[in-house]
Amino acid sequence: MEPRITGCARPLVMWSCIAALAACGDNLGRGAAGSDAGRPDASPIDAVVVDDHTHVRISSGELHGSIVGASRQFLGIPYAKPPVGALRWKAPQPAESWTTPREATVFGKRCAQLADPTLQSAASNDEDCLYLNVWTPNPVPTVALPVMIWIHGGGNVNGSTAEPVPFVRTGVFYSGEHLAGEHGVVVVSMNYRLGLFGFFAHPDLAAEGSAGNQGLLDQRMAMQWVHDNIAAFGGDPAQVTIFGESAGSQDVCFHVASPGSAPLFHRAIGESGGCTTRLRTKAEAETQATGVAGDLACRGADALACLGGKPATELMASPAVMDRLTNGGATGFGPDLDGQCLVEQPRSAYDAGRIAKVPLLLGSNTDEGTLFVTGVQIANAEAYAAELMTRFGTSVGAAVRGQYPIANFADGMPTPGQAALARVVGDELLVCTTFDTASRAAASGSAVYMYNFDIPVPMALTGIYLGATHGSELTSVFGTSPLFTPDAKAASELIERYWTNFARTGDPNAGTDPAWPKQAAMQNVRINLALGQTTVVTDFRAAECGFWGLVYDKGFGNSTTGLGLATPARR
Repeated sequence: MEPRITGCARPLVMWSCIAALAACGDNLGRGAAGSDAGRPDASPIDAVVVDDHTHVRISSGELHGSIVGASRQFLGIPYAKPPVGALRWKAPQPAESWTTPREATVFGKRCAQLADPTLQSAASNDEDCLYLNVWTPNPVPTVALPVMIWIHGGGNVNGSTAEPVPFVRTGVFYSGEHLAGEHGVVVVSMNYRLGLFGFFAHPDLAAEGSAGNQGLLDQRMAMQWVHDNIAAFGGDPAQVTIFGESAGSQDVCFHVASPGSAPLFHRAIGESGGCTTRLRTKAEAETQATGVAGDLACRGADALACLGGKPATELMASPAVMDRLTNGGATGFGPDLDGQCLVEQPRSAYDAGRIAKVPLLLGSNTDEGTLFVTGVQIANAEAYAAELMTRFGTSVGAAVRGQYPIANFADGMPTPGQAALARVVGDELLVCTTFDTASRAAASGSAVYMYNFDIPVPMALTGIYLGATHGSELTSVFGTSPLFTPDAKAASELIERYWTNFARTGDPNAGTDPAWPKQAAMQNVRINLALGQTTVVTDFRAAECGFWGLVYDKGFGNSTTGLGLATPARR
């Protein structure tokens, strides 16, 4: 079963529209990260100190940033050469140097993508987009601080680091200002190639040393940049956490399984998305890419030259590309088993312990699926059964209906049928894929901490019931919502402490905050993050995730499930 999360472009970017509404005595740790002594990887903090501490020199040249709140920010820093012309689908190349101070006060361009009304974002045809951003405390830290590298979501077809806080259309959704200024970490975020330009595995690219997964390689290049340059901003290259949400969470999971990425980080956080369901093979990805090329009238020995000669505007406007970007599924753009970045099925790597030996913080949200079914009307049990058959096929649909009988959702919002369908979709794509990865990592010996985010989006703000839906934790993690109530603000501050404690030590626990238990092998235990209370829950969705585990197994050709499952229909 191919992990559909990589291809569901529409649902995976819708989270942004509501995350700003989701939540509607701190230890800064600046002396807790240790010193440079005994850290052979770390270079001295090389800030060019002037009165405002906004000039920094890195390997490529001098940067001039700005001060925002209690942090300094440096925006739009090139971490690779622009992937244009002959570099369009090649692995990223190191950025060129500059000789005069570079202004770092504006975000870099957003990578090429279609407009998305739910993301409230415009289309972009820019291929010159490989830029990153750094937030670091002000004043300049005197000891090296933990580093957190953010990988944005958006189905690997949408999104950027510079999205405004949705609805209010002000501020920066993923701003590292609060984490850096209030919690003593250095935050980095990067744009990476998306869709056609970021996950394109045409077979002719192999002769040029590329086999798809350009977006994942961009992310890795940003990690390498951090390793080489972050000491200049006060960061410790020996204390790097990668964290992401949705497709970004899945990408984090892939990096944990990628031998080439493993040396570049030391902890990992995944919010709503695992990677141990079946990944498309290189052959499947090449067939898909060849089909795209054919649809664009680029065939035969000159197919790659033909594609390379088309401007981004033409490619993005073509029906062949637009259909794959908007409908996703098996024909959509997403990661594949390329043999370079990903050398084996991630499930195999996790099961055998051939993964980065780093602590993991993984979790999901109570109502992940509500966002994906807002346009589906389920009036009764018959309509529910019909919808499941349409989505999954006859045999799978019947099995799903048996696991999620509509009678169990008699009090569900907004209707029992819609509540049941939302639970199905959220568990299948997000809750249980995340747990599947967490349980395999724990079994292989990794330290794993799991959470469930349980703070609902207020109906008064949305007009529809969403609950604690997909992506609703994001403003709590970054502290960027202007709509926090006092309770929601307190919850956000707790979450920020947990995340930054984990970045600092590999353990979210510190001080007097509620204890967060580690998940051992064969366990299902997590912390429940809610307004006004934080509790520990066990066996969360255990029966449901056991069911989906059998479905995931079926995707690998395991016929021992007894479910008689067919390949699910994709929408």
